[in-house]
Amino acid sequence: MRLPRLFRTNLFRLTLAYMALFALSVGALSAFIYWATLGYLDTQTNAIIEAEIRGLYEQYERSSVRGLSDVIEERVTRDTEGRMFYLLTDPIGRKVAGNVTAWPIGVDGARGQWVDFVQSDSDTPVRGMWQAVGSFRLLVARDIRELTAIRQLLRRASFYGISLTLVLALIGGVLLAVGAERRVAEINRTTRQIMAGDLSRRAPLKGSDDEHDELAQNINAMLDQIENLLAGMRHVGDSVAHDLRGPITRLRNRLETVAAAENPSREDLADSVAQLDQVLATFNALLRIARVESGAYRSAFTTVDLKPIVHDVCELYQAAAEECQVTLQAKAADPVEVFGDRELLAQVLTNLVDNAVKYTPPGGVVRIELARAGDLAQVRVADSGPGIPPEDRERVLQRFTRLDRARSQPGNGLGLALVNAVTLQHHGRLVLGDNGPGLVVTVELPALAPPRALLAAAAAAVR
Repeated sequence: MRLPRLFRTNLFRLTLAYMALFALSVGALSAFIYWATLGYLDTQTNAIIEAEIRGLYEQYERSSVRGLSDVIEERVTRDTEGRMFYLLTDPIGRKVAGNVTAWPIGVDGARGQWVDFVQSDSDTPVRGMWQAVGSFRLLVARDIRELTAIRQLLRRASFYGISLTLVLALIGGVLLAVGAERRVAEINRTTRQIMAGDLSRRAPLKGSDDEHDELAQNINAMLDQIENLLAGMRHVGDSVAHDLRGPITRLRNRLETVAAAENPSREDLADSVAQLDQVLATFNALLRIARVESGAYRSAFTTVDLKPIVHDVCELYQAAAEECQVTLQAKAADPVEVFGDRELLAQVLTNLVDNAVKYTPPGGVVRIELARAGDLAQVRVADSGPGIPPEDRERVLQRFTRLDRARSQPGNGLGLALVNAVTLQHHGRLVLGDNGPGLVVTVELPALAPPRALLAAAAAAVR
């Protein structure tokens, strides 16, 4: 038979463990109080009896048995509360003095030792000790009814205290388990609804800022990310179908024309190859973005100096810029090192410069700047083209996003998406700003310590 869900929760098991811990704690405290209190009362009672025995024995040494008998009778008379008990017997056990009628049973063999017994005349629990005085025997005892009552009271208090602690701990644990189980049940219900296809559901927040709220916030953030990824996948699928339908349709029509012609021209075949290259370039760009986002390149990361990359890309696009009547300038005075992949970083700068040269009108200027800003390496590409409106700057980082003014230029809308993916994999940030006129794109990456600073630090350590 399966236990109810509440009793199978970890919190309830922890409650049982804490119940046992509380019971042990209360038991230990009760035992300490019990033994400390009874120990004090026992010591006090024993001290009184020992003092009486010493005093009576000294009296016996001074005035023999007759004087001892008189002192015993005097003390019995003075004890109006009846707390003390005395008995002096002769060698054959007959009473000589005292307020006890006969020698108690079970006391004979306990000479010089403490013994508890019940006074036969009044059923009073007493504690005593007997001492030989010559050939006579002297028994001195004291009423321990209060000590017995306190012992029973402490035992009952310990029992009820432990029982009450266990009950309260169980009630508190059940209440905590019920509350925690209710929160977990809400999260489970939400996840089941999400698994059923309702991706808009989110884990409820109580506003208590406790661990359950933190868990719900993390789950909601994960669900938001999953929803964004799914939306991105749908967008990519739609965009792939939309952007490749045209080239593939044109390619099919061209191939039909080539197939129907008796002597196909070289231009028709070249155009078909060019359109097929465009399709392959789109798929290659998508695959490259997917590999970058998966972190496949991170295992090959190493120290990379951005200065040679800036000069190489500027030299690569110098001829294309001159052909478009665009001035291309590069400024990278000092080396700036980062931890990353040189090929990917070169691809980032290549895409940015290609876009800048492509969209800058004749007579415009494209500037590439490399600088260090604190712990950041900044690569800035600024152009004097039409720029991108602020409301579209987040959107253009998505795949297959092309503004209306860019439709006339060749491309597939994946350049900035690749730049953003590479930047994120390098733990950097991509910022699009206004160059007035034109667009300025800044890639910020975590920079390594300057080589000169490292050499200076090493030299200082050697000295």
